[in-house]
Amino acid sequence: MLNFVLIGAGTTGVELAGATAELAKASLVHDFRHIDPSSARIILIEAGPRVLPTFSEKSSAAALRALERLGVEVSTGKGVTVCDADGVEVGGERIAARTILWAAGVAASPIAKWLDAPADRAGRLMVREDLSVPGHPEIFAVGDTCASQSWDGKLAPGVAPAAKQMGAYAANVIRARVERAAPPPPFRYRHQGSLATIGRNNAVADFGWMTLTGWPAWLVWSFAHIFFLIGFRSRIVVALDWLWAYVTFRRGARIILAENAGATANSRSVPKAAQA
Repeated sequence: MLNFVLIGAGTTGVELAGATAELAKASLVHDFRHIDPSSARIILIEAGPRVLPTFSEKSSAAALRALERLGVEVSTGKGVTVCDADGVEVGGERIAARTILWAAGVAASPIAKWLDAPADRAGRLMVREDLSVPGHPEIFAVGDTCASQSWDGKLAPGVAPAAKQMGAYAANVIRARVERAAPPPPFRYRHQGSLATIGRNNAVADFGWMTLTGWPAWLVWSFAHIFFLIGFRSRIVVALDWLWAYVTFRRGARIILAENAGATANSRSVPKAAQA
């Protein structure tokens, strides 16, 4: 029950592994009477040769060291061949686990089948240079539902900045058509950098021309996430919530262990004589 298997060591898997390790070994250590959360095993499995494969090798190595310091067990070079309610199999080895978290990517909505349009292996629409659907110039696909080879011939990543750039570009194409103006040049994704947080005071930031690790990268990650939130109030609320969690090591989420937990707690607060 205390084994947690995470499949996929991209940004999602690395951040989830780090957060799970900190929850188990810091936030929840005093919340249980009969189990020791700090004894939990967090196992991160990546079929590729290294974690954070879209980052530089330097950032990937720094992330691996940070995960290992948190006690995360990292397995690379072997894919998961069996996944069921009792655990997983990796390279012929059975790992028992009641909690399995998938972070190795998801399938797109079946819009390609609806439109009878070409799609990649994940089901994403293979769009044209102007993000329109082949055979349907009146339909545009942006974000996670499309596969656009607009990043130096590579697929644009499924992240929010790419979706925002695609949305703005598609709007410009539509406006140009309505106004009968010249269409904009083919869409090109502008990559502004990759960020991944691994735990408290630890992250990696890869901007291509510069890489940061540790506390400086964590600060950049924190400010970037708060800055891109919508609304001043949201930024203040999130900043205060993060500050509270940082100072106290506490989290706002807790677990109710059983349906009669409330009744049990109430009965403990009533003197025995009153119960009789």
